[in-house]
This record gives sequence, structure tokens and C-alpha cells, in this order.
Amino acid sequence: MPRYAHPKTTAHLEPVINAFGNLTRVAIIGFLAQNGPATRGEVAAALNIGVATAKHNLQLLTDEGITTQDPPATEERNGMRVQYLLARDEVQRRYRRLGEALGVVSGGE
Repeated sequence: MPRYAHPKTTAHLEPVINAFGNLTRVAIIGFLAQNGPATRGEVAAALNIGVATAKHNLQLLTDEGITTQDPPATEERNGMRVQYLLARDEVQRRYRRLGEALGVVSGGE
């Protein structure tokens, strides 16, 4: 059985890798950055992926704090279309953290 590397020095990168370590999620982040809020159907159509794939990845991004939902999941929606918005500050924070771990960005930038 293969062993998976889990270096202790990079444990803080798990949330970064969860967000940026998947081509579909990176494409969704890029789409929302360029186009602003969108429904999962709009994301799916724009990226030529299934709605179920868009839904799954948008939920993961929301759970990670990369996207937010409008209206939020805590509110009653009654058939309202949910729009997904990019949390740009969180994306930038995680991108910077990845750059620091790779040694291409210093901690103060």
C-alpha cells in the first residue's frame, strides 16, 4: 500500500491545496474573478461542466471560505437562485501563503 507524505512543516497548506489543487476549482475561481457573481448553472455552462460538478465544487469552495452564497445557506431560499461570489481577500491570502511556502514570495509581501 502506498504511503502518503504529510510533512509537518506544510500542514498549514492543506486549505490552500484544497482550493487551488484542482483544475475545476481553479477554473471556477477564475470564472468568478472575471465575471462576478454567478449561479451554479451559469458556472457550469461557462466552463462546459455538468451542473452536479459545478454544485459539488462550489460547495467545497464555500466550505473553504473561497466563495460565499447569496442568499446564504442559513436563510430560507424558497426557490431563489443562489449566486456564488468570490471572496477575493481569502483567495489572495491563500495564494500568498502558497507563494511563501514555495519560496517565491517573502512573508512581508
